[in-house]
Amino acid sequence: MSAIEVDVAVVGAGIVGLAATDALLRRGASVVCLDAGAPGHGQSAGVARGFRHLHTDPALMRLAVRSHAGWRRLEERAAVDLLERGGMVRLGADVEPEIAALREIGVEARVLDPGEAQARMPWLAPEAGPLLLDPDAGAVRARAAIAALTALAGDALRLARVDAIEAAPGGVRLRTAAGEVRCTRCLVCAGAGTERLVAPLGIFIARERRAAFRLTFRARTPAAGPAPVWSDRSGRFGAGAYGAPEGPDRYAVGLVAALAAVEGPDAEAVPASAVDVRAARRRLVAYVRAALPGLDPEPVDGVLRLIAPLRGPDEDALGLWARDGVLAVAGHNLFKHAPALGDLLAAAALGDDPDPVLRPPA
Repeated sequence: MSAIEVDVAVVGAGIVGLAATDALLRRGASVVCLDAGAPGHGQSAGVARGFRHLHTDPALMRLAVRSHAGWRRLEERAAVDLLERGGMVRLGADVEPEIAALREIGVEARVLDPGEAQARMPWLAPEAGPLLLDPDAGAVRARAAIAALTALAGDALRLARVDAIEAAPGGVRLRTAAGEVRCTRCLVCAGAGTERLVAPLGIFIARERRAAFRLTFRARTPAAGPAPVWSDRSGRFGAGAYGAPEGPDRYAVGLVAALAAVEGPDAEAVPASAVDVRAARRRLVAYVRAALPGLDPEPVDGVLRLIAPLRGPDEDALGLWARDGVLAVAGHNLFKHAPALGDLLAAAALGDDPDPVLRPPA
């Protein structure tokens, strides 16, 4: 790649970087999106991700409403289904306050009766309850979403590792494995690699790095329609857990408690030798036997990946840091917010004041 000049350089072709690239292109900006690997190869990898409206922070609940509408618009543009209509079923909810919070943002949440719960999730233990239903939630078809945004990015997407980002006269300079890029602003959406790239500029982001592990199981009785995503914060079956469908007869389940910390501030992936998952696998299979007995407890697939939430009590927190023309976004569980985040990040990269939801947590 010879030296190029653009309005905005986006670093990272995960779901957030791709969504921001798409939003910038729709605004008429000249853009390049850079990544050392295939789109979605890092923290955005996987078959499906859960979309939900319920968050501790009301601002993130409102962002989820915007994201829901954004997924529907992207579906129309890409002519492909991306956000399934299976809803979210939550065990361990503080039912009445959470229903009230969801209805405040226009989601007609309700308590799910046992018969409907079995129809939606025929593998669920019958004693599970009470259950909260967010009917507007569902599973995001992650691979299809990455493919749709990759196609929309077209020639703006370049395969190149970014080695350094530097302030330069009139803008920002990126040194990449394939040449130099000059831009007015640089938007860094590089997942766990973000801190390494922006720390030399004086942008410091306090995050944790932990290994997360989930397994996929076959459903003995498939759901009649799109299956819901699952959230269990009750502790009734020995652990907190989450789940998402990966098709009509496959369901992925993970435990809320992540595995051991991955040492080193520059860790951008889970080294194969860093984590022993045998104990986690046993706990996860035991959870499935107890809470989801209609799933075959012999896993058919698994994913071990790095997660990097911001330090603090809210694992869903996110933020945008800016200095000298460089903007860096960081957070955890961002996949569901990608369409709305893409629009907000594009606006900030083109010089607008960042939306308050992007303000870094204290």
